[in-house]
Amino acid sequence: MRLTTYNIRYDTPVDGDWAWAARRPYVIENLRRLAPDLFCVEEALPHLYADLNALAGFAHVGIPRDGDGQGEAAAIYYDPAKFTLEDAGHQWLSATPAVPSFYPGTGNRRVFQWAKLQEAASGREFVAVTAHLDDGSAAARVAGVRQIGAFLTAQQPGLPVFVCGDFNMEPDDPAYAAMPASFQDSLKVAAQVIDPLGGTWMDDLSYVPHANPVMQRLDYVFVRDLAVSSYAVDTTVSAPGKYASDHFPVTVELNFREENHD
Repeated sequence: MRLTTYNIRYDTPVDGDWAWAARRPYVIENLRRLAPDLFCVEEALPHLYADLNALAGFAHVGIPRDGDGQGEAAAIYYDPAKFTLEDAGHQWLSATPAVPSFYPGTGNRRVFQWAKLQEAASGREFVAVTAHLDDGSAAARVAGVRQIGAFLTAQQPGLPVFVCGDFNMEPDDPAYAAMPASFQDSLKVAAQVIDPLGGTWMDDLSYVPHANPVMQRLDYVFVRDLAVSSYAVDTTVSAPGKYASDHFPVTVELNFREENHD
């Protein structure tokens, strides 16, 4: 299966004439061109979410993080011709995961979304998870990773899993080290890697390609019991000469491992 994770950047007047209304067709064009079977997004404010929900050929699960239908969503989109949704849910990354809430010391509520899916072609089940971890607090990122890991261990044991999204961390961050040992970083285990600029986020918010950009790797796909045949960061420039988001979409090709039969 082909999976794309993409922080599409929230709509903000700071972006001037390159705010969501201008970027929207190019974000959607990227998703169509990458042709994923599933894709996950972060920073989808309600009107961004509505635009993506209209993308033909996909069903979705996700919830805005602030409650009452407000705030950014981290959402999972899937092709219903290829996958059946068996279960889904979400948790806030906090001490009260069932209600909109903050981790201490953070400025935003954070949530992770999960879906249990069955692939029609193989009949195999798996769990998809997407999250947008905190940008300001390393402690919140560590706690978030541990909460997701604990949920998967307790509620979804024994199934292949991918966990993707904007983790707001680089590989030397303590949250990266806190990922459960059973999960692999898809970049490190992929048979083929395409990473033109050496990262997924260009930190000057110019949206314009230029020589020697300062890059950070903030977007990840971690896998458990899934093989990764390819990993690619897409740096396509849109027709106006700008990137469609401040983050680049990451696309991975995933395959089920052979089942063991005793």
